[in-house]
Amino acid sequence: MNLSLQITAKLAVLFTPFLPFTSQKLFGFLNLEPMNWQQGETDILLPEGHQLNQASLLFERIEDEQIGIQLSKLGTQKATEQPEAMKLPPSKEAVSFAEFQKMDIRVATILEAERVPKTDKLLKLKVDTGLDIRTIVSGIAGYYQPEELSGKKVCVLLNLEPRNIKGIVSQGMILLSENPDGRLLFTEPSPEALNGAPVN
Repeated sequence: MNLSLQITAKLAVLFTPFLPFTSQKLFGFLNLEPMNWQQGETDILLPEGHQLNQASLLFERIEDEQIGIQLSKLGTQKATEQPEAMKLPPSKEAVSFAEFQKMDIRVATILEAERVPKTDKLLKLKVDTGLDIRTIVSGIAGYYQPEELSGKKVCVLLNLEPRNIKGIVSQGMILLSENPDGRLLFTEPSPEALNGAPVN
């Protein structure tokens, strides 16, 4: 019993920075004045014959009903915030199936990535499309580090007209989704998809 009480006194000292109110209650139960770290280094915190105070529950029991109330509050808050967070752009004009078929979207793998000098947003990507190895410039430097992209499977719009971007000829476009908060996320094919496989 003595050893258990000595340990409890030590815990009261250790808990002080993290659970100050709980530590205060423990010191009260043990009939001790609050102690600092240096005082807590003493081996015996409760001397022989020390009188304890009346103890009670250290933590209140949380009933299922209270949990339900808190979950309900969180659900209400989430429902209130959801419309604001989900401001998505409206649907674009309809295109014919023939127009859609003109887009050549393929599975590809990023082989290398490097930052485009003197830019904050652009990465120069070397991509294996299954048909060739080509360069694509993508404005994702704010969301991805070059070293984490090697070997990543992506979807590429293959037949986009080449563009000269900062002196680099970009041959295609990496497909990404954009969340309402502006984050860009890769549209990723299955790991089993082969480079060059059409995305229909």
